[in-house]
Amino acid sequence: MDYILNLDYQIFQSINSLAGKWQILDYFGILCAKYLIFVIAGAIIGWWISMRKTRSTRAWPFEGKKKWLIFSNLSLAVLFSILINYILGFIKFRTRPFINFNITQLINPLSEKSFPSDHTAVVFAASAAVFFYNKKLGLVLLFLSFLVGLARIYVGVHYPLDVLGGMAVGIFSAVVFNLIFKRKS
Repeated sequence: MDYILNLDYQIFQSINSLAGKWQILDYFGILCAKYLIFVIAGAIIGWWISMRKTRSTRAWPFEGKKKWLIFSNLSLAVLFSILINYILGFIKFRTRPFINFNITQLINPLSEKSFPSDHTAVVFAASAAVFFYNKKLGLVLLFLSFLVGLARIYVGVHYPLDVLGGMAVGIFSAVVFNLIFKRKS
């Protein structure tokens, strides 16, 4: 286990050591770490709003059954990822890198909990859920989600294992609710 944590720290150091050297890279890292989550959410909301509605039927008297199932799938996958992260934070509490080490920290997070990354879990849950319905948009969103996770390491608030944990939680949540909602569509 010490080997894995040591490797985790070495990878963190190689990414975070770039922070504070180039102002444009720092701005991009902060943008991705703090605000890209809102761009991803906006893209998903825009995609969902532009989606065509399906007709009402006797079994589903409202217009847009598939549209509302997608909304439910996305929402529940995101909420489930937050719940899992909350539970994992109690089971395996890990402090943020800037608490334990003298590193370059570009943003101030709201809590001291590092594992797993909430930002990464949420964006991967939403992006993976979209991927099941729209492959092209889903791939773009998954790439942007990867940038969020990488930036969280760059700005000094997460270790790589925190981000990988968030990715795993997010994708797991999306898969679970995709399986549930595929039966209903």
